[in-house]
Amino acid sequence: MDKQKLAQEIKTLVSKVVRIPEDRIGQNANLFSDLGVDSLIGVEIFAALDKKYHVNLPEAKVRDIKTLNDLVEMVAENLKPSNS
Repeated sequence: MDKQKLAQEIKTLVSKVVRIPEDRIGQNANLFSDLGVDSLIGVEIFAALDKKYHVNLPEAKVRDIKTLNDLVEMVAENLKPSNS
């Protein structure tokens, strides 16, 4: 999947979960301080990502996600075929 398209889809998904218009969310927006994501909302976001992309993000790496761009990178990494 094209990374730009993936970024837009994830931005749309996050926008719906946090109830903030997409045009107010930058790629480098901090999920916690800028968008008000807490642990419950974070779980909602990851559940929505799993449902849409069928990715199981490694819990150890989830803690490293701070920005929307980090989230896009993590999903993109997990969408790659494992036999490449």
